[in-house]
Amino acid sequence: MAVVEFSLHELERLVGKTLTKNDIENIIPMIGCPLEKREGDKIFYEIFPNRPDLLSVEGFSRALRCFLGISKKKSQYKTKPSKIKLTVDKSVKAVRPYVVCAVVRNVKITEEVLISLIQMQEKIHDTFGRKRKKIAIGIHDLDKVSPDFVYKAVSPESISFVPLDMKKKINMKEILKSHPKGKDYAHLVENHKKWPIILDKNNNVLSFPPIINGELTRVTEKTKNLFIDITGTHEIAINQTLNILVTSFAERGFFIETVEVIDDKKIVTPDLDYSKIKVNLDYTNKLLDLDLKKDEFSSIIQKMDLYVEKTTGNSCDVLIPPYRVDIMHEIDIVEDVAIAMGYQQFQARLPRVPTIAERLEKNEERNLLSDVMIGLGFQEVITMLLTNDHNEFIKMNVKESDVCRILNSVTKECNICRKGILPSLLRVLTQNKHVEYPQNIFEIGECVVPDLKEETGARNMRNLCAAISDVQVSYEDISSKLDALFRNLGIKYSLKKTDHPSFISGRVAEIIVSGKSIGIIGEIHPMVLNNWNLEKPVVAFEINVERLK
Repeated sequence: MAVVEFSLHELERLVGKTLTKNDIENIIPMIGCPLEKREGDKIFYEIFPNRPDLLSVEGFSRALRCFLGISKKKSQYKTKPSKIKLTVDKSVKAVRPYVVCAVVRNVKITEEVLISLIQMQEKIHDTFGRKRKKIAIGIHDLDKVSPDFVYKAVSPESISFVPLDMKKKINMKEILKSHPKGKDYAHLVENHKKWPIILDKNNNVLSFPPIINGELTRVTEKTKNLFIDITGTHEIAINQTLNILVTSFAERGFFIETVEVIDDKKIVTPDLDYSKIKVNLDYTNKLLDLDLKKDEFSSIIQKMDLYVEKTTGNSCDVLIPPYRVDIMHEIDIVEDVAIAMGYQQFQARLPRVPTIAERLEKNEERNLLSDVMIGLGFQEVITMLLTNDHNEFIKMNVKESDVCRILNSVTKECNICRKGILPSLLRVLTQNKHVEYPQNIFEIGECVVPDLKEETGARNMRNLCAAISDVQVSYEDISSKLDALFRNLGIKYSLKKTDHPSFISGRVAEIIVSGKSIGIIGEIHPMVLNNWNLEKPVVAFEINVERLK
């Protein structure tokens, strides 16, 4: 979630309406933008990540004009060729392969425009752009440089220029060491031998993406024409971002011109054509439990800046604006219908087909296990399915094995799915050393293990894990609890001597039910206790609930 700050006066001017307290506090949040706070002329809204077009006051006001019924016609975004070209050199493919561009003319950079521009750029970088990894935006004073342009990768020490907010020339390597933005985003390029740069025909530097622009092309209140470059690692995303930017400028009355980007093939950007999605009214009415006719459907979606081009039978071709990057499927338009109508308008109805409800069998089993464990004096805890290699393997004194990993994890704390619950309970004990002893805790939760036989390549299983920590506690204490659990469940079991690196040798056993090993019980090894910084002994058992049947 990104929080944006708007001037109420500027927002009202662009919307063309004085916004009432009800508009600000109740109507606008219905779009999906909760009001964060209001301070004098400043209002703050939270913007969901799927609506980057609302991160600027221009895009926000455009959406409001439609939602409030002030505007009922689709925006027309005309472009003409700028005759400017940007050539992409093959050298940049290994580090940051994609780039798109545009020219914006007849701009009037007022203080309000500059504030909006800076905020939009920063918020897109942080959210949609994944901290500049996926998308980086460069906005330049076009009149300070000489087209045509080239985008290539060069040796870090081969080019020097004055970066934004500095007064002397330094090379790219020095920028990463001395410039604040260089320090923040160095990790995006430093592992490559060559780094990306955008130059004009006189070898003047426009940008060192995704790090910093050149001071030469700084945008000021005297700027009349803009050159925009957007680089990144995702071709669709940078095109979507360009569309969001230039259509926001167009809302100010600025003129948009296209640029030829010459790569393996020549492309012309931006492309501001409306896309189409076919929507079936029966599908919409079924999901929302409505009886909308075509005219009603068309009128409702106009509030979300969507437009019916034509109808065929019971289907409608819906036009999608180039900046509505959140709409990828028919279901997204169904959601917009619900938003436009207002969730508060939906009335509860009895289902047309009566059914007899009952609880899921696996939840009944879970509730029974939980009741028994609570009756045995344990307190239930709930921990996360996601964990990390250090907690799962190193701290447990076990060898690393195959796990289900999270691709592109944003944190090392949560990069794999747990294979067992015991590490999670030891972490809970570590975090509660200040609480009175004994500590008897349990969890019934999901674990995930790789399984190539499954369609997804992974298999979920439900485990029950219990642990006791006290000044003095032994194998017999946890064994008596396990015996009471199975006695209450009416299940016969046996124990088989085994070894496990997480438990003390000779004080650990496999739990056997119907000839199958379903878990383990024992005293936690002192090395494991030390790894978790636990000062008191711990005994535990963990069983696979699904193998009890």
